Amino acid sequence: MKQFVTAFLVCLLTLPALAQTTFSIRGRVFDKVSGETLPGATVQVTGNGQNTGAGADSDGNYRIPNLKPGTYTLQASFIGYKPLTQTVKVTTQNAVSSFALATDNASLDEVTVVAAQAQERSTPVAFSAVNEVKLRETLSNRDLPMILNETPGVYATQGGGGTGDSRINVRGFDQRNVAVMINGMPVNDMENGSVFWSNWDLGDVTKSLQVQRGLSASKIAVPSIGGTINVLTRGFDDKRSVLARSEIGSYNYRKNSLLLSSGALKGDWAITLYGSRRTADGWVENAYDDAWTYFGNISKRLGRHRLSFTAMGSPQSHGQRSTFTQIGVFSNDKARELGSARVPNGDRGFRYNPDWGVLNRYTVDANGQRQYQGEEVLNTRSNYYHKPQISLNDFWQVNDKLFISGVAYASYGNGGGITPFASPNTVASTGQFDVQRTFDSNMANPRDAQGERVASNFLRASVNSHRWYGGVVGADYALNEKLTLSAGVDGRTYEGYHYQEIKDLLGGDYILNTGARNNNNADPNMKLRVGDKTNFNYDGRTDWLGGYGQLEYKTPLLSAVISGTMSQVWYKRIDYFRTKVVKNAEGVAVPVPFGRTTIIDGTAYTNDKGQHVETDWASLTGYSVKGGVNYNLTENNNIFANAGYISRVPFFNQVYDTNGNAFKNVRNEGITSFELGYGISYPSLKATLNAYYTLWTNRSNNTSGINPDGNGLVYYSVRNINARHMGIELSVAQEISRRVQLNAAISVGDWRWLGTGSLTAVDENNNIVSGFEDVPIYLDGVHVGDAAQNQFQIGLRVEPIRGLYFRPSFLLFTKYYAGFNPVDLRQEANRTDSYRIPTSRNVDLHGGYDLKPMFNDKVRLGFKGSILNLLDEYYITDLPAGSSGSVVTDPTLLRGFFNRGRTFTLGMSVTL
Repeated sequence: MKQFVTAFLVCLLTLPALAQTTFSIRGRVFDKVSGETLPGATVQVTGNGQNTGAGADSDGNYRIPNLKPGTYTLQASFIGYKPLTQTVKVTTQNAVSSFALATDNASLDEVTVVAAQAQERSTPVAFSAVNEVKLRETLSNRDLPMILNETPGVYATQGGGGTGDSRINVRGFDQRNVAVMINGMPVNDMENGSVFWSNWDLGDVTKSLQVQRGLSASKIAVPSIGGTINVLTRGFDDKRSVLARSEIGSYNYRKNSLLLSSGALKGDWAITLYGSRRTADGWVENAYDDAWTYFGNISKRLGRHRLSFTAMGSPQSHGQRSTFTQIGVFSNDKARELGSARVPNGDRGFRYNPDWGVLNRYTVDANGQRQYQGEEVLNTRSNYYHKPQISLNDFWQVNDKLFISGVAYASYGNGGGITPFASPNTVASTGQFDVQRTFDSNMANPRDAQGERVASNFLRASVNSHRWYGGVVGADYALNEKLTLSAGVDGRTYEGYHYQEIKDLLGGDYILNTGARNNNNADPNMKLRVGDKTNFNYDGRTDWLGGYGQLEYKTPLLSAVISGTMSQVWYKRIDYFRTKVVKNAEGVAVPVPFGRTTIIDGTAYTNDKGQHVETDWASLTGYSVKGGVNYNLTENNNIFANAGYISRVPFFNQVYDTNGNAFKNVRNEGITSFELGYGISYPSLKATLNAYYTLWTNRSNNTSGINPDGNGLVYYSVRNINARHMGIELSVAQEISRRVQLNAAISVGDWRWLGTGSLTAVDENNNIVSGFEDVPIYLDGVHVGDAAQNQFQIGLRVEPIRGLYFRPSFLLFTKYYAGFNPVDLRQEANRTDSYRIPTSRNVDLHGGYDLKPMFNDKVRLGFKGSILNLLDEYYITDLPAGSSGSVVTDPTLLRGFFNRGRTFTLGMSVTL
C-alpha cells in the first residue's frame, strides 16, 4: 500500500509536466553598455525542426511559444548592434535567455565614415552613450545637449532660454572646443568653432548619442579638446514601420511628427522619411518658437557597395533673451539670498525678458490724425536660420581585407540674428523695451525735402550665411588578424557671408550712410532702407586639407591604437565696406576714398577704380598625435589609458580682428592630454572610473573695447595664456532588479589658469596702442570660469507593472565661477577668482505607459510625460563677465540668467 501511495503521488506531481508537451523561451534584449532595453529587437530561433522568431515589445521582452523539448540556437539582432547567438536547451520546463547587445560600427553607415563610436572594453577613451529609448523617454521638449547633463564632466544650460540657444561644456571647455559630428560630418562653425543647436531638431531621428570625453576615437582633425559628441541618425533600417507622435506642453508647446521607414525593399533599397512641426510661446516671456524639420535617407546596396544619401534641415525662427539682467530684477528675495543689490521695481519673475515690447504702428493722414494698425508684440532680439545639409556616403567592401569609405557633403546656411541699433528705453511699469517710444520718436523726426523721415533707431539683422562643401575618403586595410592600418584624406572649403542689413525702420523711412558706415564706398548722404546692408559687410574664406593615419592592434585581451593627423588651413577675408584700395608700384595698398581723386604713381584714381580690401591668404599648419591602450584584466574588468598632443590652428576670428586687420604674432595652440581609466562590465552593472589631465598652452583670447584716449575702438589680443584642467569622473549603470535600474554620474574637477600671459592692443588702424604692447596678464592659480567643475547626478528607471515606467533624475552642480575676460587682470593685485555661484540642484520626472500591441501585434500605442524642474527651484545657470569683460568679484554686480521653471510635456505615439 505504501508503494502504491508513493507511485500515485509521483504521478500526480509529474502530471502537469506530462500534460505539457510544448514550452517557451522568453527573455529580454538590452544595450550592453547602458542597460537600456531595445524595443523592436528580433530574436530568431532555429533547430529541432523549428525556424521561427519574435520581436521584443516596448520593454525589450520577447517570448517564443510552442517549442518541443530539444536544443535551439537563438540569435538576437537590432539595428546598429552586433547580432548575438546563444544555445538554449529546452527540457520539461520553460527556458529563459536574455541578450546584452553591443553596438556595431559596421552596421551603422554613419559611424563607419570618420566619427567612429567608442566600443566598450576596446576603445581606450572615456565615453557615455544615450540610446534611442532613453532619448525618446527623457528628452522632452529640450535641446539635444540638455540630456547630456547626466554624463560626467558635462555642463549644459539653455542660455537665455530661447529654443536652440543651449550651450554645452565638457571638462570645462566650451562647445567651440568640443567637436560635434552628425553622421560623421563635422558641424562646428569653421570660422569660430561655435555650434548652433537651433539648426537641427534631431531628437526623433537620432539612433545614438555618444559623448567621448577628452581624446576622441575620431580619425580626422577636429577641435576635440574637451571631447567629441557623435550624433547618429537613422539610416538603412531593416524593419518597415510608421511612427506618428503628438506632443503638447506648458506655454502652448505643440509638436507633431511623422516617421516612415520602408524597411528593405526589392532591389535592396530602403527609404526613411521624417517631418515635424513645432511651435511654442516659450517659457521665457515671448521667446517664441516656430520650426519645421525634415529628414530623409535613401539607401541602396549595390554589389559590394552600400550607398546612402541623407538630407536634413530645420527652418526656424525663435525669440531670444540676450540681455543679462540684474538678479533683483527677477527676484529681490533671490538677490538678497545671493548678496546682490536690491532693485527698485524689481521682482518681475524669472520669466522676465526685456528683449521685446508692444508696438502699435500708425500712419498720419492729411489732417494730422493717427491711423493705428493694431498692437503687435515685437521681439527686439530674435534668430532665424535655415541650414540644409546633404551628404552622400559610399561604403565599399573591396575584399576581406580592404574597406573603403567616402562621404561628400554640403551645407547651405542662411539667416542671422535681429538686434536693435541702440538699446531702446525701458517702460518703467513693465520693464520691457519701449519700442513704441522709438517708433513715436522716429515719426516725430522732421521730414526732409523728399518728405521722408530719418530713423534714429531701428532693428537690424547680423547675417551669417555660408556655403560649405567637404569630403572624406578613408581606407581600412587588415594587415593580419590583429593589425589594421587606416589612412584617409579630409578636404573642406567654406565661405561665410557676414553683413548687417536693415530689417525694420520703426516708423522711419531711411537711415543715412554716415558714422561707422562711412567706409562702404558710397555717398555718405545716401539713404539706406529696409534690406540694405549697413555697418559691416565682409566674406570669410576658409580652405582645409588634411590627412590622417592610424594603426590599430586588437586581440580579445589587448587593444592598442596610435594615430596622427596633419592639416593645412588657409584663411582670407574680403571687406566690402572698407575704403577701396589701389596698389602702387611697390605693391602697397593705397586707399581711394569715395568722392575724392587720389594720385598714385602719377595716375589719378577715383573710388570706382579701386578694389575691395582683400587680405593675403593666411596659411597655418596643424597636427595631432595620440595613442591609447585597453587591457581586459578579466571578462568583466578592464583598464585603459591614452595620451596625445594637438597643435591646433587658431580660428578665423583669432587671426583677423573685427576691423579686418590681422592680429600680430599668431601662433598655434598646444594641447597635451593624459587619461587613465578602469571599467567594470557585467550584464547588470556597468561602471567606469577615470582620471584626466589636460594642459592647454598658448591659448588665444581676442576682444575689443573703447580706446583709452576715447577715440574709437581698440582690439585686444591675449597670447601665451595657459590652462590646466584635471579631474576624476565616475559613471555607473546598475540593474537593481528587473524593474529597477539606476544610473549615476559624478565628476570632480580642478581647472585653473597657469603662469602669466601677454596682452597687446591695437587701434582701428592696426597701430599698437601706447602702453599696451606685451603687457603682462596675471592669471596663475585663478579658477577657470563659465562652467561647473563638480557634478553629481543620480537617476532611476522604475517599472512597477509591465509597460508603465517612471524615471526620476536628480542633478547637482557646484564650484561654478563666473566667466571673465583675462584683459582685466593687468595688475598682480587683480589676480583673483571671479564670483563663485552657489550650488544648484534640479529634479526632473519622466514617465510613460506603452500598451500591449493590438490588432495582431501590428499597432503599438504609447503615452509619455515629463515634468522638468519638478520642485520649481531657481538657480543661476549662466553668469558672464562683468561690464567690459571685467572679473565679477562683487555679488552686488551680478547679472545673469536663471534656469527654466517647472514645465511639463505630454505625448502620444502610434507605431504601425
